[in-house]
Amino acid sequence: VSVVAVALSVSLIAASGVGIVLAILLFVREHIDGNVVRRKTYGNQICSKQVRLLEERRILEQHGSETVILELQGSLFFGTTDQLYSTLEPELKVRNYVILDMRRVQSVDITAVHMLDQIKDMLTERNSFLLISHLPKNLPSGKDMQHYFDQVGLVRAESPVRVFNELHDAVEWVEDRILASVGLARSEDTALSLAEFEIFSNRREETLAALETGMVKRSYAAGEKIFSLGDAGDELCLIRRGEVRIVLPIDATQSHHLSTFGRGDFFGEMSFLDGARRSADALAGSETELFLLSRKVFDTLADEHKKVAIKLLEGVASALSSRLRYANAEIRALE
Repeated sequence: VSVVAVALSVSLIAASGVGIVLAILLFVREHIDGNVVRRKTYGNQICSKQVRLLEERRILEQHGSETVILELQGSLFFGTTDQLYSTLEPELKVRNYVILDMRRVQSVDITAVHMLDQIKDMLTERNSFLLISHLPKNLPSGKDMQHYFDQVGLVRAESPVRVFNELHDAVEWVEDRILASVGLARSEDTALSLAEFEIFSNRREETLAALETGMVKRSYAAGEKIFSLGDAGDELCLIRRGEVRIVLPIDATQSHHLSTFGRGDFFGEMSFLDGARRSADALAGSETELFLLSRKVFDTLADEHKKVAIKLLEGVASALSSRLRYANAEIRALE
């Protein structure tokens, strides 16, 4: 109505100017009224794709309050900067790690970048860290966000800000630092014996010796495929050294990273339990050594050593139960 009125009473050029001004004001009002923080979670509510052993999970849960994760959305500009800072301010005083997930951010202006630079300085004074994940390379406007942040000095090589491709990579970096601070950093130098695996804790040596006789030891180079989606195979794989990435292929060029298992953990339990084909790819993330226990060998062993078989299944079931509990807790936090 305003544009039509100005067009009739003044001119079309003036009407166009009024339309542009009103469009800008409506845009600013819409984004100021919206919530730029989509979700806020803490380190004891969400975990990385690195599957942790029980002792490690307990430590991470105890130290979970050191980390806050903010999932941002919409436009970060002068109209929403105050809202974001108001949400962050109380966290900056008590958190050692602040993670900003920017996968849903549509635009960023210099005001927001300046605010992030101030946050970085405040955290640096406390020997704390600002981590950014999913920093968009190309926004809908065509702007290269990574190049823009580098130009203004926020993510240069010498900057204390850490940038990660995915949120789970940032969370894993934090988890590794927390575990290292309490002396639980994983050592990848030596291969574990069977007795050192968590699922075999408090088992008698003769019991483990009987179990190990049926296992196969195998080594894989970094990047080598252990098995593929759809492969027949029923081996339970125990990681003596290295790490294994579980990946779900989407098409010929894309895949989704499901989880990573490290030294002392196991994978392949689904096919071991139900005999079905493999449900994903397994790749050696580094030089890896495994114990492989096939279902056929296990069934033969179970006939002769029933207690051994029961204890092994109890260990697998306990580990799976623990993983499910953490998965349920993370789903509740995300909901």
